[in-house]
Amino acid sequence: MKVQSLGCPPAAVHPGSSPAQVPILATPDNVTSLFNGRDLTGWQGNMELWSVQEGEIVGRSQGKGLEKNEFLFSDFAAEDFELTFQVKLVDDVGNSGVQFRSQPAEHGEAKGYQADIGPGWWGKLYEELGRAILWDKPGEQHVRKGEWNDYKIRAEGTRIQTWINGKLCVDLDDPEGARRGRFALQLHAGPATEVRFRDVKLKVLNVPAAGEATAKVTSAE
Repeated sequence: MKVQSLGCPPAAVHPGSSPAQVPILATPDNVTSLFNGRDLTGWQGNMELWSVQEGEIVGRSQGKGLEKNEFLFSDFAAEDFELTFQVKLVDDVGNSGVQFRSQPAEHGEAKGYQADIGPGWWGKLYEELGRAILWDKPGEQHVRKGEWNDYKIRAEGTRIQTWINGKLCVDLDDPEGARRGRFALQLHAGPATEVRFRDVKLKVLNVPAAGEATAKVTSAE
């Protein structure tokens, strides 16, 4: 498998540590490594909260829940892409989301786009540590609450689109937003929550010609 990094190769990291300093640029050759379906290789976060069960990434806060947001960061970053997955918010309680074109911030936070998941938030687009709500129209009517839902995120140039169960939720042209960055999953501060992700698949769009990708930029952040 050929892996392309943006800058120097990432330093060795261990589950539960901070995200790698230099993310791996997603390419058609390595996208299947985003999630291997067995463990959290290539993902960094609090492993007391995140695990893999039966091929599903599980985020679970217990007891009184969380005092602050927690994120599971992927080592992968992308520019133009299409990400599809299934998500189940158990009992439709709590809040979660999928970060994209994002970067790690202080205290384990994330900065960047988030496709929202949760009661009152399904189908909305948020910018963590930034401009807050970017798309306020709900997609709640498309959600099978407490069950598995198909979610698709497409980012191409300045256009951001999302779908839930095949229904368009977000369709935003956003010239001010980041054009490249990491993926991450969120467990939101608040009550005990369990969220599950499966069938996570990444497709890279507008693949540059050989040699162009390394000359184009030096960082994915």
